[in-house]
Amino acid sequence: MGFGADVSRITQQASQALSNTVADVEIQVMTLIILRSPVDSGRFRGNWQASAGAPEMGELDRLGAQASIEAMESVVRALKGGRVTYMANNLPYGPRLEYDGWSGQAPEGMVRKTAAQFQQIVQASAQKYRL
Repeated sequence: MGFGADVSRITQQASQALSNTVADVEIQVMTLIILRSPVDSGRFRGNWQASAGAPEMGELDRLGAQASIEAMESVVRALKGGRVTYMANNLPYGPRLEYDGWSGQAPEGMVRKTAAQFQQIVQASAQKYRL
């Protein structure tokens, strides 16, 4: 193998490691947010939506965390690098759950609590994929 082939192989491996790391971080962050969401009827957990290009604007009739996690993983795994991924929950009481301690199940919110762990999640994922 020549130098050019070695560089190409290393570049391809680094690119794949970066893509894997980004997807892993997105999935971990989104899953934590969904699982940290308080549960009454399951509607709030079911309304988390992942998308690329622009955030979703509608509400869903979906209930529960598992359906949201599966849909989110499907979106993230289908995307390629160099894009922005959005996560949205458009139920009107979401801000009260996040900021007003409206639920005893998530008095510190879901997004803020997960955001505080973001660097730790990135570091673990980068190590996992040897980035």
